[in-house]
Amino acid sequence: MLFNYLSLSFSIELFLWMLGSFLIGYFFAIQLHYKENPVIENNIQDEPEELVIRAIKTVERGGVEIKKTTKLNFNSIGVALRNDKDDLCKIKGIGSVIEKKLNRIGIFTYQQLSNSSDSDIETITRLIQFFPGRIKSDDWKGQANKLLKK
Repeated sequence: MLFNYLSLSFSIELFLWMLGSFLIGYFFAIQLHYKENPVIENNIQDEPEELVIRAIKTVERGGVEIKKTTKLNFNSIGVALRNDKDDLCKIKGIGSVIEKKLNRIGIFTYQQLSNSSDSDIETITRLIQFFPGRIKSDDWKGQANKLLKK
């Protein structure tokens, strides 16, 4: 009985300390908010005069912006049809989602990947919106060559 009483009194005391801490923080936050925004009517702030598009700032810091449509040079990599399709998922770095993106832009075979030049790889990267430099680091071209020799 005494243990239950001590446990209950400890729980109530802990609750009151936590409630007090919350209320102190809440009132200080309100005071800080009204000092920074002294004119607030009906809790509605005026809309900003000018909208700032933050995506432009991201592009300036190194983001990728596609300004024009880029086309893949099928004269250099070759043309393949859906019937000639290879399992591109056997290449490290290509999953089912990336394979579908490659198929959408017209790449279906290992031969096409093995024929790709550095500029073709950059174009592919932009078209499938893949991580820059990842195709080269995963060596899709070399892996495609190995799969062709099998």
